[in-house]
Order: sequence, then structure tokens, then C-alpha cells
Amino acid sequence: MVASGPLPILTRPRLQSAKGKRSSQSQSRRSTAAFSKKILPLPSHFPTPASACGASISLSSIAVASEVTQLYRQPNCSLQGKGLSPQESTSRLLKITRNGFCNQKVNMAEALVIVVLQKITSALGEEGLKILGSKLQKRLPDIEEVTNRMRLLQSDFSMMQAFISQVDVHRSSDKVLEAWMEQVRQAAHEAEDIVDEYIYLVGQMEGTNSFLKRALNQAVDVKKWRKLAAQAKFVEDCLQKITETKKRFDVSRTDSRKDNATSYSSRLQHLSEHSYLNDDDDFVGNAEEVKCLTEWLSDVRKDRTVISVCGMGGLGKTTIASSIYKKEEIKRMFICRAWISVSQSYRVKDLLKRILLQLMTKNENIPDGIDTMDCVNLVELLQRYLKNRRYLIVLDDVWSRDSWPFLDSAFVNNNSGSRIVITTRIQAVASLADRNREMKLSLLPKEEAWTLFCQKAFTRLDDRSCPLNLKACAERIVDKCQGLPLALVALGSLLSYKEMDEHEWELFYSQLRWQLSNNPELSWVASVLNLSYNDLPSYLKNCFLYCGMFPEDYQIERKRLIRLWIAEGFIEDRGPGTALSDVAACYLKELSDRSLLQVVNRNEYGRPKRFQMHDLVRELSLTTSKKEKFSTTWDYPNSDCNCNGCRRLSVQKDGNLMQTVTSSAQLRSVIMFVEEVPSSWFKDCYPSFRLLRVLSLRHCHIQKIPDNLSNLFNLHYLDLGYTKLKEISRSIGKLSNLQTLYLKGSVMELPSEVTMLTKLQHLIIDVGRFGSSAGNKICRLEHLQTLKNIEANSCVVRNLGCLTRMRSLGIRKVLESYNTDLWTSISKMTALASLSVIAADRDRDVLHLSDLKPLPHLEKLMLSGELDKGAIPPVFGHFPKLKSLRLCFSGLHEDPLALLSVMFQSLGHLNLYRCYDGTRLTFRAGWFPMLKHLYLSSMGELKEVEVEDGTMRSLYRLELWGLKSLTSVPEGLVHLKSLQQLCIGSMMPDEFKRRLEGRDRWIVEHIPYIGDP
Repeated sequence: MVASGPLPILTRPRLQSAKGKRSSQSQSRRSTAAFSKKILPLPSHFPTPASACGASISLSSIAVASEVTQLYRQPNCSLQGKGLSPQESTSRLLKITRNGFCNQKVNMAEALVIVVLQKITSALGEEGLKILGSKLQKRLPDIEEVTNRMRLLQSDFSMMQAFISQVDVHRSSDKVLEAWMEQVRQAAHEAEDIVDEYIYLVGQMEGTNSFLKRALNQAVDVKKWRKLAAQAKFVEDCLQKITETKKRFDVSRTDSRKDNATSYSSRLQHLSEHSYLNDDDDFVGNAEEVKCLTEWLSDVRKDRTVISVCGMGGLGKTTIASSIYKKEEIKRMFICRAWISVSQSYRVKDLLKRILLQLMTKNENIPDGIDTMDCVNLVELLQRYLKNRRYLIVLDDVWSRDSWPFLDSAFVNNNSGSRIVITTRIQAVASLADRNREMKLSLLPKEEAWTLFCQKAFTRLDDRSCPLNLKACAERIVDKCQGLPLALVALGSLLSYKEMDEHEWELFYSQLRWQLSNNPELSWVASVLNLSYNDLPSYLKNCFLYCGMFPEDYQIERKRLIRLWIAEGFIEDRGPGTALSDVAACYLKELSDRSLLQVVNRNEYGRPKRFQMHDLVRELSLTTSKKEKFSTTWDYPNSDCNCNGCRRLSVQKDGNLMQTVTSSAQLRSVIMFVEEVPSSWFKDCYPSFRLLRVLSLRHCHIQKIPDNLSNLFNLHYLDLGYTKLKEISRSIGKLSNLQTLYLKGSVMELPSEVTMLTKLQHLIIDVGRFGSSAGNKICRLEHLQTLKNIEANSCVVRNLGCLTRMRSLGIRKVLESYNTDLWTSISKMTALASLSVIAADRDRDVLHLSDLKPLPHLEKLMLSGELDKGAIPPVFGHFPKLKSLRLCFSGLHEDPLALLSVMFQSLGHLNLYRCYDGTRLTFRAGWFPMLKHLYLSSMGELKEVEVEDGTMRSLYRLELWGLKSLTSVPEGLVHLKSLQQLCIGSMMPDEFKRRLEGRDRWIVEHIPYIGDP
């Protein structure tokens, strides 16, 4: 029988008296020291994890470390004792871990435990080694005790994570499990505090001899280490109680898990079937999509065709597919049909059986023993049945490709014109479709969204039009839905029962976040949208919730988000050769492919540049973040911003910041989106900021860096962009863990102490200057990957070659005398992907690229200044991946297009600004097949642009600026069938504009947009 009653509340005990504490600590040190001997140190060949996050446990080094701990603790069990080499033992453990956990979908509790395990392993592997064997360890036995207790915590959390990973995340109705998970989260947060404090204290001991001398020869203050040991002991006791609670309340029972999983799966199927059975008399929007899908189903192709309909939850994928599936003309085309709701939880065997039972409409066709058949027999039976039939099968709400090999084999290609339709939120699933048979649904435009909402909200009115007194509020509600049909229908239907009173509607709108989370009539909206979140692997959950910290409708920069994730420790370290930023970019793509983030715009060569989160998806992420104590967002003046216990704070509205922040001593991130900040804010909030990893003050009106900022030892990300700062204190050099320093729009002069930031990876400024002494020390920044807009001097250009990890470099004010040193240094940056070089004087300081060696990974190049001999340098032919090229003031005397077209077959963006003094440019047939954007600007002598048929077949946008001698529209533009935008900038001749509107209009009639840039 399961015990009843509330779960015990874990409270922090009061510290013992000094005497009692010394006695217990002495005993604990003996016990933990004895225990730690059983936990051998991690072998040196194991990779040291970066502070990575909820990365997939199958691939993370923390899983390996945890497995090692468990194996070493077993009596007479040693990998070395089995005769395995270090490499073989690593491989074996990775295999064990991968097989055990690779396909698990885990909840936030596990994601948090994984983060803590990562941090403990990192601390023991990096910081712990700094004190092992030191004299301090003998003088301060508390250090050894804390280290040993952290190993115990590592072991306990490893076992807890293994248990959680096997718990079905869909047991949402299991209140006992939910309460137990909350205790796990609390303990994990306590452990995280201990680890960060441990790293902080070790960092204080590291470094100068003066500190060591003080520590050894003067009275050493051991209070902090003693307190940390007591806290570690407290967490150990908590974990022991949590383990006992699990046994006492039978948290791990399987009967409830199965019942809940079955119930959850049924709810998912019912949600899908509800959309299928819905009456579509009020169907609004997507007319083009319905027409296209109908044509794909009814075209004359005889091959079996797979069609996919993809989009975020609530877009109407099921509604569109079902509306066509039920049409009489579609029914007549196919001998047999089946509609199968797949959802997240299914077994392939059950899926095949359900398809067969729908297809075999007559009972006599159903063979005996179908319930006992295995997958192979079911596939063979389905093949035989479909062999000579034209069939239509709809697989609705598919979440993975796992079952496709079986289904693909079962759905025979009998050349009868059969069709398979897949609806999904996942791009990887949608890609199963045949070529040119993928349909990507979009949000409804505002007009159609308004029509749909009014049809649902005002059903009691004959014309279903919005009353004048409700129009303003109704428009805000529709804007909040952002064209999502699910939300429009749900909110409209709910409001249709309310009185048409302006005050009542305004009250509903002001409580919309609460309504979405708590109103039973809207629970299905949250359920549909939450499905995508629940399906996320653990390494994406933290990343997704982090996106919700940005304001409503905010366009999130890709690079900024990636650097924040890395600073938080959310990105999995996949070993040498793979940069964390590349892994983070994959995470972003996966969130986008899962329709949880929307790409707002792309850069010049097609890579997503900014993302946005749908308002309702963001609202649900905020609810989850608050529940999990992941973050708190202050996004309107009267919002509840109690951040007690939360780890992250996003401030988006002005208010009493001090009261908000000082209530929490556990903050790891503070991101400000307000301008006005009290002058004393940092001093007042410092106790809550001490262990910060991220501090973003972009656009805040601060004029001075707070004095205590340099004490933030744990800080990894500091954003002071677009503030009123004019200089940075020399104490910045104390931030030894800083990875990103963003100063764009503020500071210009960099103190030499910046070169003490040896872990710095990204330094972004508008125009930055290093003094001569700093230029000589720039080699210290060996991890630097981004250095933007730095001013050149002889020391800087000579020492840049030490920065071999550089991926993005921008340097200006380059004198001609710097050429040899500069290009020699840049040649050593073999990972360089983006390069910008600006000469000091565009007429006098020539850029000689003869000393530049091939750059195999260069994708973006900008050169501003006269090129040697006024010609394209030969080294351009050794940039095989170049996608974007901008040439300014190059002094070219001959048409460069012939050479550029041969050198850069993959070029997507070409910008020629005042770089050519000739009168004619010619684009020959076959040139620049991948070019999407072309900018021609400020070439005053240019009179003619010849465009042959077959050139620039992919061109999307053409911009013309300041071409004073170009008086007629190039006739060849008529051949550019892919051109969508022709932008006419300033200083184009009046004659050109008149002809564009008059006699030359026929040339550009096929272009949808013609106008200003």
C-alpha cells in the first residue's frame, strides 16, 4: 500500500556550535576521505566537459564521468583491470551510455540534474586539480572535505538522473511524482550553488604568489570553506531523504506510469481526431494550400507519391488535410483509404494494425490472428492487400521518422497513383516527402485572422461583425494570436459566451496569460502547443525556455543567442574539431525545424539572422519557466516578479528593480531591456549577483561600470553595448572567466587589462584601440574567435597571428606599411570565416594581398581600399567557400566580373561600391548561378550594364545606388525571371527614373517590387 500524507519538506538546518561542528566535521572528513578512496580520480584521457547543459546524455562527457564513478565503486571492478586501454575504456563507456539513454525524452528535472553533474565533473576536473597536493590542502582540510563531498554528490545525482531518465515524462497527473521531482530540483539548485561557490573560492586561491603567501603565513580565514562543507553535508542529507521518500511513497511504481502514459497517448489522439471531426463550414484562409494539396492528390502521376504538410502546432494542418480527405471527388479517386492519428506515443505494430483495420472495411477481409502477428508479418499482409489497389493513407501528427522504414516498405509502389499524406511539426519528418511535394504552412494574414476570430466570437450576431465598442480590444486579442488558427478559434469561441461589454473583454485580455494556463476551456490550446515542448530532448529544453526571456515580438539575433547559451553552459561539448558555436547553431536549426522558433530574416548568404517566438508559445514558455524556477520575467509593471529561487531574471519594464532583485540570492543571469536604471542599483543588488554568469545591460543609460563588477568571478557574458559608457575600468581584467565582451555603441578605448581575459572568445566594439603595450600582449587571448572593428597598429598586426582560433575578424585604419605583417598573421587563422579590412587612407594606403595564403573556410570578405595594381588579387581563387564579397574603393580598371564569376561559383552576395572606374559591366550567360543579392553603387563612370540570358539565375534582389552615368534601364533585366526586388537608391539619374516609369517599363514588369531599398 502506498503511504499517504504530504511529502516531507526539506529545510536547511541551523549551523551547529563551533565545538559540535568541529567534531562532526572531523568525523565527516574521516568518513568522506575513506569513501573517496573508493572513487578513483577520473582517468586523464577522459575529455573535460565544458560547462555544458542538458546536452544529450548519450553524447556528453558527464555521462562518461558518472558511469566511471559507478563502475569504480563496484568491488573488484576496474576497467584497467580488464586489460582495456584508456581509449578502449572510453569507447566502451560511451557505447554503454549511448545504448542506455540516446532516445530518452526527459523532463526539466533531468535537464537540471545533468547541468549539475556537468558542473561537478568540470569543477573536479579543472578547479579541483589546482588544489590537489597543494600545501593549502593540508592547512585547510575543509577543502578536501568539500571536494570529497562533491564526489559523493556526483555519484548520488548520477543515480538519480538514471532513474529520472526512465520515468515517462507524460505522467503529468502523478502528483506524488511531481512533488518528488520538485524536491530533486531544490536539491540540484543547492548543489549548483555549492559548485559555483567552490569554483569561486578556488579561483581566489589561484594566481598570485602574494595571495598564497598571505594564505600560508597569515591567519587564514576558513569560515567560507567550513560553511561550504556544511552546505554540502546538508545537500547529502537532502538527497538521502529524497531517496527514502521515493521508497516510502513508491514513486517508481510502474502501474500508474503505464496508466498515465496510456491516458496521455489517448489525449493526444483525441486532440488530433477532434480536428479531423471538426465541422469545417467556417473554414477560413489557406485557400491556396487547399487547392495545391488537392491538385497533388489528383494529378496524373502514377508513382506512389509521399506528400507532407508541415507547420507549428495549431496552424490547421489536420483541418486542411481532413477537409480534402472528406471530399467526395477525392473519395472516388481511391479504392481504399485510411486516416491514422499517430501522435507522440505509439508502437509500430499497433500502427500497422490500425492501418490494416481501416483499409479492410469488411469483417471477412480481416485475417485471423492479426492481434498476434509481429511487425514483419503485418508489413507483408499490408503489402499483399495494397498490391493492386490505388490507396490514400493520411498519417496525421507524425513526430519522428522511426517508424518510416516499416511503413515505407508496407506502402507498395504499384504504379496506381497512390498517395501518402504526412502532417507534422517536425521538418525532418516533412523531408520524407517526394521532391516538390513539401507544403509549409504559414500563419494567417491579419485580414483572414480577423475574419476567423469574428466568425467564432460573434456567432450570436447575424452578420458576425465586431461591435464598435469591442473593436479595439478585439484587435489586440487577434494581434496576440499572431495568425494562429488554433488560438483564434479557441479565444473567439470562449469570448462568444461573454457579454459584449468592453470592461469584461478588457479584463479578459489583461489576464490572458493566466487564462491560457488555468482556464479549463483553453486547456486544449496549451496542450496542443505544449506537445512540441514535451517532445524536445533535454539538451534543447533549457535553450527553448531561454528564448522566452526576450520581450514579446522581439527579434532575437542568432549570434547573441548562441553566445548566451554557451555562457550559460547549455551547449554540449562534442570534442576537438567542433566549436560550441557550431553545435549551438544546430540547436537553433532544430528549434526552428520543430516550429518553436520562426526565422524572421536571413543574412546575405542565406543563414538565419534573427528569430522570433510566437506570442502564445512564449506565454507558455514563461509559465513553464516560472514553475521550474528556470527564470522570471518582469514584462509589465504589475506583473508578479518574485524571483525568489529563480536562476534568471529578465527585466522588460521599469519599476522597483531593487525590491525585485534583492529577494533572490541565486541569480545566474540578469538581462535588462529597460533604459532607466538607478545609479545605486548594482551596489544594492550585488549580493544576488555574486555568482552571475550572464549580465546584459544593452541600451541601459549607465555612465560608469559599477565598482563591484570586477568581483563577479563567475561572469562569462558581459554586454555593455549602446550604453553611455566612455571607458572601461582597468579592473575588468579580474573577470578571468569572461567569454563574451560586447561593447558596440559605447566604449572605444580598451585598457591593456583586457588582454588578461585569457578565456575571452568574442570581443565586439564599434571602433576599438589597443595601446602599444596591449598590442604586445594580445597573444594571451588565444581563445579569441571574434574581434570586430579593432584599430590597427604595428604591435597588433604583428601579434594577430597568435590568435589561430579566430573565426571573425574586423580591422580598420590599416597603413600600407602594415601589409606584410597583417596578411602573414591572417594567413595563420585557418578557421577564419569572416574578414573585414579597411585601409587608413583609401587613396594612399594600398592593400597588397601577395602575402595572404589560402583561407579554406572563408565565407565573407570585405575589403575597403585600393587593391594592388588596380586588379583582382590571384589569392581570391583560393577562397572556395566564399559566399559574400564586398569591394569598396578598389580602384579596379577592368571589368572584374569575368574573374569573380570563375573564382566564386557559390557566391550569394556581391556588393561593388565605388570600386570600378570603367564604363561597362557585363554579366555573361552561366555566370554567378547562386547569386541572390547584387548591389551596384557609386560607380560614377558606369554607363552600361549588359545582362545576358542565363546569367544570375537565382538573383532575388538588385540594388542600384549613385550610378550617375547610367541613364537607361538595362534591357537584360527582362531575363532575370527569379528577380523579386529592384531597389532604386539615392543619386540615380532623373533620366533613369523617367525611363523606368515610362518607355523601359516593359523590361521590369515581371518584378513584384520596384521602389526604395
